[in-house]
Amino acid sequence: MLALGGLWVVYSAVRTLTADSWRAARGNAHRLIDFQEQVGLPSEAVLQGLFLPYEWLTRAANTYYFAAHFPSMILFLAWALLFKRHAMPRIRFALIACTMAGLVVHLAFPLAPPRMLRMAGFVDTARLFGPDPYALGIAKAANELAAMPSLHVGWALLIAVAVIKVGISRLRWLVIAHPVLTAVVVVVTANHYWTDIFAGALLAWVGWWGAGRFHPIVREPDVIDLTDLGERAQPATTVGDIDLEEPVAV
Repeated sequence: MLALGGLWVVYSAVRTLTADSWRAARGNAHRLIDFQEQVGLPSEAVLQGLFLPYEWLTRAANTYYFAAHFPSMILFLAWALLFKRHAMPRIRFALIACTMAGLVVHLAFPLAPPRMLRMAGFVDTARLFGPDPYALGIAKAANELAAMPSLHVGWALLIAVAVIKVGISRLRWLVIAHPVLTAVVVVVTANHYWTDIFAGALLAWVGWWGAGRFHPIVREPDVIDLTDLGERAQPATTVGDIDLEEPVAV
């Protein structure tokens, strides 16, 4: 939890430094859109348009966007701290590395999210359908010019990778739904571009891989075979070809 607190302090500092970068952020957004068109990526507005006719679905996407980000990370860290403490060094390192790298990009490349570019065909679904975290005051401390990379996707993928790697239940694979849903939601709500998603996912993978170099997880056996342990504890009854239970002729 201290790691999250420290990251929040750095995040707030980056937000303050980029608060007056609207002109640069808008210019970067248009250049990014041009780049995506050149490489053949479809407009994010296409996916958003599939959701807009269904108000309840769009509202659900809005809610998931701001309600699942921090709570999911807090629950994940609590689970790891209570039940997977041996993996905490790697998890902590990966989280800090992924987030700090993202904050450096936020500072160096301020980027306006699609919802701020109405001329490009995007719709601010939070303002149109609600709930709007900015109007509610929930996201007042958020950096609105930090679309690149998507830490929503980065954190969600990091959670999924860690749970799959250190968990033992077959149900752990269901956690894949979290990054998949997050990737869809950030586009539907016009908060991120495709490139933001790729960048966020890349940071998560690199963070987890890099953490493994410094903090490899040493697995402890989850189940001890008592039968095998008993056999190992039995004293040896033979030495070579001599049976110690039989009298030895002198």
